[in-house]
Amino acid sequence: MKVVEHMTVLLLAALLSPSVWAEDALSVATKEVIDILGDRDAYDSSIRPSVAGGGATEVHIQTYFRDIDIDDVNMEANFDITFRMIWRDSRLAFSSPAGVTYVTILDPYLAWLPDAFFKNAKTTQHKSIHPESFIRLFPDGRLIYSSRLNLKQSCPMDLQRFPHDTQVCHINVASYGYTSDNLVFRMADESPIAFSRELHTDRFSFEKYETGFCNSTTATGEYSCIEVSMKIRRVFGSYLLDWYIPTIFLVIVSWFAFLIPPTQFLGRLLLTLIPLITLASFCNLFKESLASVPYIRAVDIFTGISLVIIFGTLVHVILCQVRGSKSQEKRTESAEEGEGNKGTSDGETSGMRRLMAKAAERANFLSRLLLVGTYCAFLFVYFVAYCGTG
Repeated sequence: MKVVEHMTVLLLAALLSPSVWAEDALSVATKEVIDILGDRDAYDSSIRPSVAGGGATEVHIQTYFRDIDIDDVNMEANFDITFRMIWRDSRLAFSSPAGVTYVTILDPYLAWLPDAFFKNAKTTQHKSIHPESFIRLFPDGRLIYSSRLNLKQSCPMDLQRFPHDTQVCHINVASYGYTSDNLVFRMADESPIAFSRELHTDRFSFEKYETGFCNSTTATGEYSCIEVSMKIRRVFGSYLLDWYIPTIFLVIVSWFAFLIPPTQFLGRLLLTLIPLITLASFCNLFKESLASVPYIRAVDIFTGISLVIIFGTLVHVILCQVRGSKSQEKRTESAEEGEGNKGTSDGETSGMRRLMAKAAERANFLSRLLLVGTYCAFLFVYFVAYCGTG
């Protein structure tokens, strides 16, 4: 008998437990909402919610960025986002049992949904894990639609300052069928844009974002549109280590030919020819990994001037060799003529030779100074113009 009484007490305690009551209340509220959604006479999901006093239905947008991948070769941006729309539909208001603040429906297409679409998206894909979207209904008729999406957006870029450039990618959300007289998109007042703490993008860093309107007018009317502009800056450090410093080193290696005696022509030639071929080959390979554009980029200017300086060094080495060969031939001819003509003054000949040698030496020094000074001045102007101005 005592055992039966004890079991009865435990059963009553379980039934009176707040969690059980809350679960029952949530089930009752959910059933009430599903009954409303299923009643075609009371609720039609194809009809836009009416607004007291008339006017357009306001839909507030929230976007949570989980991951972003920028493809500057194809000028695209891939966004992994959680997209939310918030609006009010008085037809879905329900009585709120104690402890129930909202009801979640995993099939959002039972209710009327705003016809939002991404204007500049190439593809829009839902994530494959179920549930990928849901609606959350509140007793006062407020709804939150949430969906996880993967967007492949077109992101036109101006690469004239590459790799010192800053780009702006736009996400445009617009209504496809409802004009602005019937449906208006706005950014949510609370947390319209949020980013994951683990968000990371290779080769780019995020500067800021801006929101605005991008309403469009067509032959069928004006359509509401909101825009999120993502400002991103390219990280220059990787390009400095992978391209700029090696290129500068190749130019410096070519200048080592100045330190080799003119008699070692083959060594001087190799020290200029090898850097020239190496830089030209790497330049072609590097361009294959970049976007094809019809204009000159900053990196093209840097590479072109570096090639010109190395080529100028090669020309200098060859001209020095040619001039030295001609001087040697003239000395040989002068020696032969001197043996045949003893009356020529040796002092005048030696003085002329010294004068020509000094002129040649000065020209050699000035040409080296011109090559080195021009490249150093170019580096200063280049990095001040592109890095210093942002």
